Parts: sequence; structure tokens; C-alpha cells
Amino acid sequence: MAFKLFSKTIDVDACIELIENALYERLKEYGFKRYGETLHRFVSEDISQVISFQGGQALRNESHLLWVNIGIRVPECFERQFDVDHPEEYYHDYECNMRTKLGIVKYKDQNKIRSYDLRKNPDRITADIWEELLTQVLPVFEILNSRENILAHRREYPWFDMVNAQEILLEECMIYGHLGDKGKAAECFEMYYYSLVSGLSEDIQMMRQLEYVDKLRTELEW
Repeated sequence: MAFKLFSKTIDVDACIELIENALYERLKEYGFKRYGETLHRFVSEDISQVISFQGGQALRNESHLLWVNIGIRVPECFERQFDVDHPEEYYHDYECNMRTKLGIVKYKDQNKIRSYDLRKNPDRITADIWEELLTQVLPVFEILNSRENILAHRREYPWFDMVNAQEILLEECMIYGHLGDKGKAAECFEMYYYSLVSGLSEDIQMMRQLEYVDKLRTELEW
């Protein structure tokens, strides 16, 4: 994909490739592997930690922009089953149950999503991304690197959890169930269920979520 900046043609794909390559050279030392626009590593055998690059859409006049997505995937939380395999070689950020973007991480503000203008110096963009990854993302990845640590510390990093934070109790239920602590899993499940019932209204989305949780209880054979 290319567009013109003044009289110069900018190859967006080449710019993104240049940035990704430079970052991968640094991140592979931390155990990340590259799969297209996704950098991925497993920790604790099957927990995914993901850094991915998202280019803008031409229809939105955003072809010149780049975003960096961050994710952590605990298999049972995403699949909503206690016992799950991880047959894939890697997972995308949208398959993660904990998700955020650069900018939010640095400023701890959901309104501070960072977009990078590919018309500018790619070395400067790479440096900016690397600084946030090195100082803000990788240290948290090192803390949230096991089920036990996620249970203990997830709530300390709400800016890493911009999608499913309202379902933490349900996801903790899934982790405890996977670890074999069915009593603690049931406790978290009931707390989550009660939070839904106590906040119940005529809101259709809330009603559908309650129906889903009732169905999930049956599927978990409780």
C-alpha cells in the first residue's frame, strides 16, 4: 500500500515492515517469535503474551497510521473451559482475554491510545514504541507470567485489561477450575453471578449475559 506525501510516494507496508523488523530484533532476545504482524511468546507453557501491529484502514483515511496492540491469553479464560489444549503455534491479540494498546499503557488512561504516523521518521517511531515496550509492557509481562501471578496481581494493572475487566471474577473461576481448585472456582462463579443479578435491569445485553452464565454453569457440570 502506498500514498503520496507532497510529491513523495510513501510505501506504508514497507514502513511497517521496517518498524516490525527492528522491534523483533530486540524482542526475540526476550523469547518472542514473529508471525507476520504478530510477535508472540508462551510463558508457563501455554499462556500467550502478544504484541501486534495494526495498520489503519483506507476507508477511514487512516492508511498512514499504526497502532500497537498488547495481549495476554490464558487459554481457559478465553475458551471458558477448565481443561483446554493450545494446539495453535501462536495466538493473535484478539484471542487474548487481557488486551490493551500502547499509549493506554504509558499514560494509564483509556483515552490515550497512541497512533503512529508512518509519514514520519520510522526510526523515531521505532524508538518510541520500544521505549514503552521496554519500560511499561515487558515488566508487567514478567509479573503476569503465570496463573498464580495473574490471580494475585491482575487487578494492579487495570490499564492492561481494557476489554474483560468486568469479567475478572468469571475468569478467575476458570483459572481456579483449571488448577483443580473447584471450591474456589465455585466461589468466584457465584460472586460473579451475584454481581450480575444484583445489577439486573431491563438492559438486553445484561439479560443475555445472565443467560450465557446460566448456560455456562450447565456446561461446566456443576
